Amino acid sequence: MIPDHFTIQYGKNFTSAIQQSTSRFRKAAIVETGCTGEAKTHNLDLPIEDNESTGERIAKTVLQEIDTDKRWNRPRKFDLATPDIPFDEKLLAPTILPGGKHIMSHRAAYERRLDKVFVEGLFGTNYKGKDGVTAANIPSANTIEVDYVASGSPADSSLIVDKIIHAKTILRNNEAFGDDAMARGIQLWGAMTPGMEEALLFLANASNGSAANRLFSRDFMPPVLDANGNISSFLGINWIRSTQLPVDESDATIQFAGIWTSDAVHLDIWQDIKTDVSTRNDLKNITQFFSQYAFNACRSQDEKVVKLACKIAS
Repeated sequence: MIPDHFTIQYGKNFTSAIQQSTSRFRKAAIVETGCTGEAKTHNLDLPIEDNESTGERIAKTVLQEIDTDKRWNRPRKFDLATPDIPFDEKLLAPTILPGGKHIMSHRAAYERRLDKVFVEGLFGTNYKGKDGVTAANIPSANTIEVDYVASGSPADSSLIVDKIIHAKTILRNNEAFGDDAMARGIQLWGAMTPGMEEALLFLANASNGSAANRLFSRDFMPPVLDANGNISSFLGINWIRSTQLPVDESDATIQFAGIWTSDAVHLDIWQDIKTDVSTRNDLKNITQFFSQYAFNACRSQDEKVVKLACKIAS
């Protein structure tokens, strides 16, 4: 029998429940599709230093090996299957069309998974070395504590201007971002939760005349709000809002924002979403929608990412 919540009349009577349906982070990564093999490696030439030879006439040549490092991505595989019982495809034709409930729901799940994998690759443990078994994490020097302030008494806070400015300084000190990087087209990306954005907006509207408010003022820099009132660009950073940012494992009241360079994250795709429609004879000929995809993400260098610890509003 057709469930009661389906209408008998032919019609597109489906809308999606509240959910994220498109990837927000894909644009902030170096994306490579069509990957093959058991792993994808990203090779890195490490810096070398020259030798001063002033005053030398005849001397031995000093050879230096160029050390390299490898960052490894191994594919993570995902699948999703949903059914329609026999005759639904006739009585409820919109469910099996390209814009039907199955295709739309599978695609939304895929896009959300892309972001989850991106966030895990951005913040979590990566693997490097000859065999790809050496753990690599963001160094403590690239983590801004929850109570950081540029001056005055430290106090736990959400995302504030002091933390953002300090994060940019860390990236500059690491030579991850600067004039030469910008000349190569490198940009800065940032991720914050809606609550962190709210904290910044409240800070902007405070009446205490602080430096934070001046940074938001038209008198000191261009407006930072888009037409919808969202912070899309601020302090030279392109901002993404997400509810998937990691919470501190040792303190559930702290969540991490992130700032990274546009060449900091590799998103390697072995298989983009592929959905097959088939009949399951073992289940009374139901119509099965089965999607599969495989990808993973990793940092190119740990020093190109900064974590900002932020207090979660109670």
